[in-house]
Amino acid sequence: MISIKKLISVTVSASLCMGIILLPITSIPVSAKGSGSIQVDKSSKTEDDNVETFGSYTFTLPESFDDCEKEGDPDDEAVYYYLGDYDDVPALMILKESLLDYVTSSELKTLTEDDEYEILGYFKEGVLEGEDFTNVSKTSKTKIAGNPAITFSFTGELYGENDVRITVFIDKEEVNIYCLMLLEEAGAKKSYVKDMEAIEKSFKKSGESDIPEDLAAAVYEALEDVSSYSARSVFELVADITDSGESADLTLIMDHELEALLGKNKSCHMILTESMFSDELGIKEGDYVTANEFYILTDGKSTSAYYKEDGEDWETEDLESDSDDLEEIEEYIGSVYDFEFFEKLADGSIDYEVDPELSEIDDSSFYVMQMDLTGDDLKLAVETQFFLSGVFLEDEIDYDDITSHIIIYVDSETFLPSTVEIDLAGVGEQILFEMIGFEDADISSCSLVTDYTGFDEFDEIEAPDI
Repeated sequence: MISIKKLISVTVSASLCMGIILLPITSIPVSAKGSGSIQVDKSSKTEDDNVETFGSYTFTLPESFDDCEKEGDPDDEAVYYYLGDYDDVPALMILKESLLDYVTSSELKTLTEDDEYEILGYFKEGVLEGEDFTNVSKTSKTKIAGNPAITFSFTGELYGENDVRITVFIDKEEVNIYCLMLLEEAGAKKSYVKDMEAIEKSFKKSGESDIPEDLAAAVYEALEDVSSYSARSVFELVADITDSGESADLTLIMDHELEALLGKNKSCHMILTESMFSDELGIKEGDYVTANEFYILTDGKSTSAYYKEDGEDWETEDLESDSDDLEEIEEYIGSVYDFEFFEKLADGSIDYEVDPELSEIDDSSFYVMQMDLTGDDLKLAVETQFFLSGVFLEDEIDYDDITSHIIIYVDSETFLPSTVEIDLAGVGEQILFEMIGFEDADISSCSLVTDYTGFDEFDEIEAPDI
């Protein structure tokens, strides 16, 4: 373990702990402002100039900053954005200092990510040391532009009573530490925390492409940090079937909703709804619907299963750690707890292409990955995206001579998957035969769409009230 210096530089300590940036300009020490000339921009922003530059990074200011007053320029050691009165809160400050204020040049050569997070922890200690701050939050580890970062907040006397949020990250290649700090009036009705989060997520190195060099690796890295998630997977098949010389339209829908807790206490809750309808057969939508629900809950010592078949009462079962039943269940739902398909994408085993432009959908932006898969790769993609996929897990479905197109939408801010679309028209006839037994069918469409609806939004799955 390297010996890290527990100190805060003149630039950051003065700004964070004494609030000097909020004093009149004439009283601001040069060391806190850098050598560049001070510029005050009092003009309103437009949509074309909301991208800012500081140091070697660019970032995007949200609309709430359109009328802010800016002080400093990209070559300074700090830049300030005042959202209200000039030299007053609320205000956002972005500062940088040398990483060599914390480690020696020789230590820098062997600096690991764990070491970087340790330095950031010392940074937080330095900010809080000797100050009577309240509401001090826990440290939240994150990444800014791929760099190790932490976020924390507190309330204290800086310029009046202030709520303060700080995010700090290390750029080891540049040998700098960057700090973003938001100061607001304590308990103010209007908070800019969400806007600051958006700014943090928009950080990227100047001149970098909007598309990561290895997007699949970035996606899998983001998934490895996930502790829980929720998702919905919908399989829909539309076909014209023929039986005894009579033909009819048929639509099958399998709708699976999932909550999954990962890690040592891996658990899941799933609702499985299946429906079938046909205009020509007189089966209306909603006439034939079954809904089953189950929980598999683990507390680290034991596992319990709860089953509820359509319209029936709950059934429960305690599963011993070495029981065949538990082994069978874990094999059946293994894809719920891992992201094997994304891991295979990340290790380069599957070729994919990324659209050159971001896709804008409902005020969000997404990277779009596309690929054509066959054989075991296609089977793995289906099993990973369709929880408890039933017939898809059976050996009777032959993917070897089928090629399916897959589209993956990746959130451009979090690098987490948002939607996975799989075209399964090529195996639709096989699936229909396995599920219902119809041998003669003309498949109009067959698709599997998985929406990841939330990540890290819960840390426990409670047993049903029975």
